[in-house]
Amino acid sequence: MEDMGKILVLYYSYEGHTKKIAEVIAKELSADIEGIKPIKEMKSKGFGKFLWGGGQVVMKKKPELKPMNVNPDDYDLIFIGTPVWAFTYAPPVKTILETGILRDKKIAFFYTHEGGEGKTEENAKAVIEKSNTYLGGFSCVNVEKDYEALKPELIQWVNKMSKK
Repeated sequence: MEDMGKILVLYYSYEGHTKKIAEVIAKELSADIEGIKPIKEMKSKGFGKFLWGGGQVVMKKKPELKPMNVNPDDYDLIFIGTPVWAFTYAPPVKTILETGILRDKKIAFFYTHEGGEGKTEENAKAVIEKSNTYLGGFSCVNVEKDYEALKPELIQWVNKMSKK
C-alpha cells in the first residue's frame, strides 16, 4: 500500500451513530480518530433535541469546542463526520468547517441521518472548497437499522477516498 500521509477521522456524534461510522473508517485506514466536543453540549433527548439542535442550526451557531487531542495541521487527509440536523451539518462541525481551522487539506465528508439529508453534502462541499480539497461525500442512512448493509459500501468509499 502506498503511503497516503497521515489520516485523521474527525467527527461529531450526539447519539453514537456518527461515532460508529467514524470508528469503521479509522479502523479500515489505521487512522487517528477524534470526537469533536462542544464546551456546552445539549442535554435534550427525544423531541427536545430536535428543537434545540434545529434552533442552533437556524441561528447559525458555531459553538466553542473543547480542545482536541490532535492537531489537524499534522494530517494530509481528514474524514469529517456529522449527524444531519435541520437538513445540514451539526453546529460543532460548522465550527470546524467555517472558522478556518482546516486549510489545504484533502477532506472526505460523511454524514448520518434517517432519510432527511437535505443539502448537507452540498453545504459542506461549498464551505470545504473555500480553503481545502473536497474529495467526496458519503450518506449513511439509518445507521442503527441498516449498519451491516451499509458497511461494505462505506468501506469501498473509504478506500476510494484514501487513494485520491
